[in-house]
Amino acid sequence: MFSNLAIDVALGLIFIYLLYSLLASILQELIARVFNSRARILTKGLRRMLEEDDHSADLGFLGRFTFFNWFCELGWSVFYFFAPFRKQSFLKKFYDAPSIRYLGENSAAARPAYISPQIFSQTMLHLLRGSSKEPQATDALAIRDSLAHNYLQMAPDTQTHLQNLFEDAHHDVKQFRVNMEGWFNETMTRASGWYRKQTQTWLLVIGIGIAALFNVDSIAIARILMKDKNVREQMVQLAVSRTPAYTAITDTLIRKNIVHKDSAFFRSDTSLRVFVNDTALIGVYAMLRNDAGDAKNVLGISRGCLTDSSGGHKITRCGFTHPFQQNGWLIFAGWLVTALAISLGAPFWFDLLGKVVKFRSTVPAPETASPQ
Repeated sequence: MFSNLAIDVALGLIFIYLLYSLLASILQELIARVFNSRARILTKGLRRMLEEDDHSADLGFLGRFTFFNWFCELGWSVFYFFAPFRKQSFLKKFYDAPSIRYLGENSAAARPAYISPQIFSQTMLHLLRGSSKEPQATDALAIRDSLAHNYLQMAPDTQTHLQNLFEDAHHDVKQFRVNMEGWFNETMTRASGWYRKQTQTWLLVIGIGIAALFNVDSIAIARILMKDKNVREQMVQLAVSRTPAYTAITDTLIRKNIVHKDSAFFRSDTSLRVFVNDTALIGVYAMLRNDAGDAKNVLGISRGCLTDSSGGHKITRCGFTHPFQQNGWLIFAGWLVTALAISLGAPFWFDLLGKVVKFRSTVPAPETASPQ
C-alpha cells in the first residue's frame, strides 16, 4: 500500500467534502422542490423562445455593460417569479394548451418540470393550426395563414423565426415539426446550463452556512491532519472503509439523468446527477457523523469554553478555542474554501475519492537493482 503525508491529508479532506456535499445536495434539492426551480427554468427557456425576453434595451447605454445587465435580469427574475406570464401572451397560450397544462403534478405545481421535444412541436402545431381563419384548410395552409397574419399575437422575432423554419421545411408539416424540435433542443441545452449555474450558486450559499454552522474550517482541519498522525490514520481508515458503502449509495441515489430519457431538458451533468430519495442521505450523514467520533471530531472542529484562572480571576472564554483557530480571518478563509469545495457537488468528490483510494492502494513495483 502506497501512503505518504500529502496523499493521506488529501484523502481526509476529500472524504469531508464528500460528506458535506451530500448534505448540501439534500438541502439544495429541497429548496428546488419548494420553489419548483426546474419548472421555472423551463419557463424561462420557453420565454426566450416565444416572447421578447431581451431587457437590456430598456437600460439604454447602460445595457452594454454586464454589471448593469446582471441587476436588470435579477429584477426581472423576481418579477417573473411572482408573475410568470403576461396577460394574453403567447407563452400563456402555450401553457394553457391541454397537452401542456395536464403535465403539471397538481395545482400548486401546475407547470411541468420538463417537456419532450415531441410534445413541444405537437403543441405548437395545434396552436398554429387552430388559430387559422381558413375554413377546411389543410395543415400546411392553416399554418401558413396563421404565421402570415400572426393570429396568436406572437413576438415579431418569434413569428419571423417560425416562418423561416416553415419555409426551410418547404411547407412540409412533418419536417416543420422536426425543425421546431431542433430549435427546442438547442434552447433547452442552454437552459440546462442556466439550471447548473443556479444549482452551483445554491450549493455555494448552503456550503457557507454549513461551514459556519459545523465549523468546517478546511485550513485548520488540514493542519490537524498534518500534525496529528493518529487522527490522520483514523480518518484515512474511515474513508477507505466507507468507500464500498458510498459506491452502493451513489449507485442508488445518483442517476445519469434526473428526468425522462426522451426529454431534451436537463442533460447528464455533474451538478445535476444528484437525486435525493426522501431522507436516505440524512441517515447516511448521521451514520458517518457518529463514526467520525473515532477521528476526534475532525469533521467539524468543536467550539467550546475555556476558563483562565491566571491573575486570581476566573475568566471563561467561549467560541473558537482550538489552537489552530485563533485568527478570525483565517477561520473565514477556511470556511470559504469548504464552501467552494461543496459547490463542486457530491459526484465530483465521490469520483475523486475512488481514484485517490485506488491510487493509494496500489503497491509500487519494486525497483530492480542495476548490475555493477
